[in-house]
Amino acid sequence: MELIQPMKQRVWKWPAVVNFTLGGLGTGFYLVGLAAGAPEGAGFVQLALFKLLGPLLASLGFLALTTEAGRPLRGYNLLRHLRRSWMSRETLAAAVFIPAAAADWFFPHPVLKGLAGAAALGLMISQGFIVYRARGVTAWNVPLMPLFFVTSAFATGSGLMVLLVALGGSSGLSGSASFLLPVGLISLALNLALWLLYLSEADPAFQQATKTLRRPDTMTFVVGMGHLLPALLMVVALGSENTPLLRAITAAVAGASVIAGGVSQKSGVILGAGYLRAIALGVPYQRVHIRPEA
Repeated sequence: MELIQPMKQRVWKWPAVVNFTLGGLGTGFYLVGLAAGAPEGAGFVQLALFKLLGPLLASLGFLALTTEAGRPLRGYNLLRHLRRSWMSRETLAAAVFIPAAAADWFFPHPVLKGLAGAAALGLMISQGFIVYRARGVTAWNVPLMPLFFVTSAFATGSGLMVLLVALGGSSGLSGSASFLLPVGLISLALNLALWLLYLSEADPAFQQATKTLRRPDTMTFVVGMGHLLPALLMVVALGSENTPLLRAITAAVAGASVIAGGVSQKSGVILGAGYLRAIALGVPYQRVHIRPEA
């Protein structure tokens, strides 16, 4: 017998969605760019964009959180719990990633690149564990959640990279397509596989909490528009080497579609499926964690 029915959590709202979305987008973009290198023929402004956009997006994500933080000036206290809090680890990763990536633009050095890359990976992993360790929320406390965040970061980061390279001109895309498009396809495939596996969880409470994610309109947008369509367009772009304009258009649309799908996934998980566990008679009391400390 349920004494308290499942109810929507009210702690994490749109600022949290913005942080998780921009954090994954920024770190994924930076790591893909680190592996791909600068596009052929890139000028000063384009190089700055590819070097600094990742940390800028991550910074904007953290800035969004200050709009709902009770005392944002006391954010330094987050670093006091590194041994047990994924929020503290997320903050530390961001505090290393953002300045290290910026410093590498002004003073290029392999050590700075390695430091920024490791911190970017740590940031995306930390965000996944923050959500996973929220034990009181049925749809979040799923072992696949950290992996989902990582694949989402690489998928959306690849999508943004493909979009910007395509908008920058067909010459840049021609030199990067052999790396960026396969990376985008692999990231999309992994993210889609994890998403479908996530939604197939058999627990009745989970199924009830995530029913909005399985609605036909949501599935059409996330799976169809956010994964299958861009995958098809990337395949077309790969085979359009002799038609640069077609390659640029299909790649740009594919990149934008991937980003839109990623935003829909994150907002759906945090806002649409964020239901607290029911409290039932005869079930031992468990403290509900919405702001996880481990």
